[in-house]
Amino acid sequence: MSKEISTIELQLKLNEFLDRVHHKGDRLIVKDDDKPLAAIVPIDIYERVFSQQKASFAILEKIWDKIPKVDEEEAQNDIEKAIIEARER
Repeated sequence: MSKEISTIELQLKLNEFLDRVHHKGDRLIVKDDDKPLAAIVPIDIYERVFSQQKASFAILEKIWDKIPKVDEEEAQNDIEKAIIEARER
């Protein structure tokens, strides 16, 4: 279950909320003046998200390694030339 709580609620009932997150799998959004500040999630969800992120970045790094290194200014010039050529057609 996902629940929004205030920072004051969190301070008053921290142990209760942590118990619910750990044992029931609750997910909490901590807000201050209706502005989301943080999320408290079960550790398995946290670990899964960061594992997926790590895997995604590993894939991106493999792709980036295969792309030739091009100076940013040179790339921008090539883009501008391609735009001009496309507009001329």
